[in-house]
Amino acid sequence: MKSIKFLLPALATTFIASQAIGHGLIVDPPARNAHCGMTEKADQASTPACVEAANADSNGMYQFMSVLTHDTGRQGNSSNNVCGFDSETWNGGATPWDHQFDWPTTSINSGTQTITWNISWGPHWDDTEEFVYYITKPGFNYQVGGNLTWNDFESEPFCLLKYDDKNPSGNPNVVAEKGSNLFHTTCNIPSRSGRHIIYGEWGRNHYTYERFHSCSDVTFGGTASSSSYSSSSSSSSSSSSSSSSSSSSSSSSSSSSSSSSTNSGGLACEHVISNEWGNGFQGAIRITNNGNSAVNGWTVDWQYADGSAVTQSWNVSLSGSNPYTGESLGWNSTVNPGSTVEFGFTGEKGGSSAPTGVSVSCN
Repeated sequence: MKSIKFLLPALATTFIASQAIGHGLIVDPPARNAHCGMTEKADQASTPACVEAANADSNGMYQFMSVLTHDTGRQGNSSNNVCGFDSETWNGGATPWDHQFDWPTTSINSGTQTITWNISWGPHWDDTEEFVYYITKPGFNYQVGGNLTWNDFESEPFCLLKYDDKNPSGNPNVVAEKGSNLFHTTCNIPSRSGRHIIYGEWGRNHYTYERFHSCSDVTFGGTASSSSYSSSSSSSSSSSSSSSSSSSSSSSSSSSSSSSSTNSGGLACEHVISNEWGNGFQGAIRITNNGNSAVNGWTVDWQYADGSAVTQSWNVSLSGSNPYTGESLGWNSTVNPGSTVEFGFTGEKGGSSAPTGVSVSCN
């Protein structure tokens, strides 16, 4: 099946660009591209690994949901780069997440655990075929600045789960939470100690052989290095996907325009315009807990004075039509002190430029 990988990239890239879609990634335990790309954007990176990733490939970080190939994945092929699996979006080169920085880690236990994919940027339910996971070998020693190869991993997956959307409850270890665009997969994680890497694939069936790749850095029996991750954030990338991370769309431009407010409980929200093109724009609302206790459940209200309109949203329950109200979903409702969650949207401009001075409030 290796030939599939080289026969389809040009076609796949053309399709992706013309359809203006992205795809998905592991958000629990959060993958590298969830930490650095989805949660922390290149223009706001603060975690050391995210800063290094932005320095290595700032444009590429906005393609965090598009680490994809068209092949049968690790079961039938190999790659020079592990985490990106020589992704077509990078023309077979290294993604920002293939560098061995000191990535944030998540503390987990061996045994039965749930691994969750967020597929908000292209919810392909009907042709999803499988989820596959590999883990580094016992005795693996992670080296910051070193090389990660397939020799570091077990040769066989520790978990391979099939899915058929015609019978979505047929495999109890795969749960499609369609209202939130999430796939929850339950696996028996092998016994390990110390720091390890879980590599995962979400594979579509033979009609496309499209496959998405993620690496999650985890610790067994220790303390996680990540203190502010939330799996709620979403895309700040252009609405059209580039076939190379080193170039951006000639018909769009990025922007850092924002409006913000803070309520009496220390919950701050910021409306950010991340990109604009023609008569459209892409934005996000970031909700930060500046208080001393966790917030369980949040609501954001905002309105465009120029008549701009939201056309699509993700990672939020949206209602209204200017003004808008966005409410948390079950999995992204908690905002710990010092943490930020985010949801995204695209819209049509009410004027010649993306909206500014947006009235936004949260509680």
